[in-house]
Amino acid sequence: MSVRYRYRGFTLIELLVVIAIIGVLVGLLLPAVQQAREAARRMTCVNNLKQTGLAIHGYYDSNRQLPSGYISPGVASTAPSASETAKGYAWGFVLLPYMEQPSLFDSIDQTREAVGTSNEAKAAEANLGGYRCPTDSAPVSFSVNNGSGTVDLPTSNYVAILGWNNVTTEVGKGNGVFFRNSDIRFRDIRDGLSTTICVGERKHVHDFFDQGPYAANSTWYAAVPGVLRDAGMAMMPMMKEGPGSLVLGHVGQSGMMSGKTPNHTNHIVHFSSSHFGGVVFLLCDGSTHFIRDDIDYPLFKALGTRSGGEVANL
Repeated sequence: MSVRYRYRGFTLIELLVVIAIIGVLVGLLLPAVQQAREAARRMTCVNNLKQTGLAIHGYYDSNRQLPSGYISPGVASTAPSASETAKGYAWGFVLLPYMEQPSLFDSIDQTREAVGTSNEAKAAEANLGGYRCPTDSAPVSFSVNNGSGTVDLPTSNYVAILGWNNVTTEVGKGNGVFFRNSDIRFRDIRDGLSTTICVGERKHVHDFFDQGPYAANSTWYAAVPGVLRDAGMAMMPMMKEGPGSLVLGHVGQSGMMSGKTPNHTNHIVHFSSSHFGGVVFLLCDGSTHFIRDDIDYPLFKALGTRSGGEVANL
């Protein structure tokens, strides 16, 4: 007498139910995983700015002043950026020895121009994670035209605060902490180190309000003389921004660019980020803060100037 074995498998309906359950679980877990990843990326960004703060304070201890926004020899403070003809080495470059990058700093000959020499390639090839926000998908380097040709610059997601000023016509007399040939000391920051912005984020593309995209690339290396870039103003397509826009940011200026908080304008010299809901800033005391993009504008403006006399509390 033979014995028959009956094998039972999944029916089609049972298989479909299992697949549906797995799909629901994946749908529930995926947003949580994405949020965890973004939280980790934002923490890396915060740590980058903390390290930048330590480097700035280290520079201050050695030089008894903050680094210049960028260096342009022989240019008067009242002169517009069109008067700049040489160098342009920026605050992020002079901080390299304090950012554990002394070899890169020493490899660049500061007696020569920042671009159009071997210095340009050395800088453009440097992928410095300490100056990059991992949430932003910016390339390692980008190109700009300086009137004589195309130059390559290393990418950074962090720009120093000019203040409430025009970054092209008033870049030599900012009321913030960094501007062309600046030599600010802590005693000059009368509003208080803990209530004054030092450095903040900028994403490499501005595409808010379904406009753009506008190239808002920034660099730690140099404000290249001769650069004129699309300002990112749809209502003013002829408006251009100069070399300072590569390394500095502002909290507004007189005219149309007044009253804008982070992530609320395509103007390429404003602060922005790829984080949801706000931007990470470094204050002059070395602390970092995630400032929401719905911050009251008068408070944001007050944080961007060094001695406006306002009472600003985060």
